[in-house]
Amino acid sequence: MKRTSIRYRLMVLMICLTTLPVLTVTWIAMNNTRSSVEKEIIDANRSRMMSADQYLDELIRQMNVLFYSLQVNQPLIEGLNAIDIQSGSGQFRTQKYIQETLTNAFYANSKKIDELALYTHRSQKVYSVNYASSGLIYSLDITKGNWSRMLQTPITLYFKESGNGIYAFHSMNRFADQQLLGGLSIRMNKEVWKEVSTILTSEDDSSFFLINDEGEQLAASPTEQSFHAIPGIQSLKHNGLINKELEIKKTDSHFIFIKRVDDGELTLIKALPITTITESANNTVRAGIMTGLLFALASILLSIMVSLRITRPIVSLARTMRMTPVQQFELTSVRSQDEIGLLERGYNSMMQRMKELVENEYQKEIEVKNAQLMALQAQINPHFLNNTLNLIGGMALVKGAPEIYKITKVIGDLLRYSISSGHDAAALEEELKHIRNYLFIQEQRFAGRCTVTIDYDGADHALQLPRFTLQPLVENAFEHGLQAKEGSWQVRIRLKAIRKHMVILIEDNGMGMDQARLKQLRSELNEGLAIKHDRPDEEKDMPRMRKGIGLKNVNARLKLHFGERAAMRIYSKLGRGTIFALKLPLSMKEEHHA
Repeated sequence: MKRTSIRYRLMVLMICLTTLPVLTVTWIAMNNTRSSVEKEIIDANRSRMMSADQYLDELIRQMNVLFYSLQVNQPLIEGLNAIDIQSGSGQFRTQKYIQETLTNAFYANSKKIDELALYTHRSQKVYSVNYASSGLIYSLDITKGNWSRMLQTPITLYFKESGNGIYAFHSMNRFADQQLLGGLSIRMNKEVWKEVSTILTSEDDSSFFLINDEGEQLAASPTEQSFHAIPGIQSLKHNGLINKELEIKKTDSHFIFIKRVDDGELTLIKALPITTITESANNTVRAGIMTGLLFALASILLSIMVSLRITRPIVSLARTMRMTPVQQFELTSVRSQDEIGLLERGYNSMMQRMKELVENEYQKEIEVKNAQLMALQAQINPHFLNNTLNLIGGMALVKGAPEIYKITKVIGDLLRYSISSGHDAAALEEELKHIRNYLFIQEQRFAGRCTVTIDYDGADHALQLPRFTLQPLVENAFEHGLQAKEGSWQVRIRLKAIRKHMVILIEDNGMGMDQARLKQLRSELNEGLAIKHDRPDEEKDMPRMRKGIGLKNVNARLKLHFGERAAMRIYSKLGRGTIFALKLPLSMKEEHHA
């Protein structure tokens, strides 16, 4: 069952490795095709929107030229001001001049407009010219209807829809006080809007809308659908979100193109369904899917063939390995020179190494058992000595010799600390107690000559440090600093928590050392190397060797316990003494105590 599952897992892996790239490439190609078609259609509609914008810009420019040409016609303006106070032949001549002027302007722009009308505000009359009539005059109240915007403010151009077409309006105001004199209106030719429709029409299901500056849909749109029915347009505000530049917005169902014409008199909106783009790319996508499926099928068949060719020899080798008793370390014969032969040779090499490892492991177990037995035997002797010291101390106390009792008790404590089992680390209080016992023995040896001072506040800092960290340093002070010095000896140990560290200073007033020797010792500590000796006198060099090894041992153990956060420094002057400085990091609990 396991062999079968491995074979099928390999087969599935190879199928995935071969088909996934094909499917990925097919998927990327489909997306690229869809993106390419989408970009092409969007660019085409962008171009159509810009062409329609240019066409309408030119149309508005021509209308402005027509309006301003009539507005700057001085006889026409004077006639509008005087026609109400004229009578008889004078009024007839003025009306005839107005009609002739309007008629000439109308026929000059007859390709774009179907009607031209002039409104005089004083008389509230309209002079109209079109193809059917060139002298139609009628009264008009502009307080309501399409002309009413002229009463609010002077306006250059705006579009409104009436029952029979789309009109453009322009107010005529006196320059001095902007008083309304009248207005002009033109009815746009339907061919104008057909031309706009021709420019914008591309896809059958697309639609465009013509909006005036008040957000009203004009009848020039080639569809009866309201532009507000297109999802996503409801939130658009004509004077708010629509800029003069072409905007393209994508909703869940449409691409919406928005372009404000000139100064916003008109706005073009075109809605293109997203399904149009999808349908345009469907043929290419279908071809890509078929191609991808064919390649995927071919990859699956090829993967099955290759996986079977690879797994059959491996399964055979695995069966051989499973059936071979490991304890016999039997080797298999190499039957080929290909990768399977390489596996068989590797199997033989593995069996040989396993045989060697088993033999070595047995030998190590024997050696470990022997070492444990020897360690147990060696541990019996220190315990026996400790019990003997306690016996001697008790006898001394009974015989009335308390000094001997105290010394034997201190020696017993020293021995007990050295042979105590457990972790290599000890609490700071335990290490200080051990140092006090050691210094007590030294004070008894050199009674009246040696003075020892320990400055420590006794706070519970819960600092754990390696056992016998301080004793080698204090021992160095005696052996290499004080023993060669005449007179009184002084040893001072100071401990103080400073911020996040515990600083320990061990100071003596011994012989000290010169700068060359101090520099060499510092260098050897920093490099972590054993001290090398080139001097021929081995006995003379022995104290320096022991000192170097002891300090190096302390430094190495501190680095192993605390890492690079621990530091050890040596300060000394010849004839002035030596200071050993330790800087040990405190834990979070220790920092709180500090």
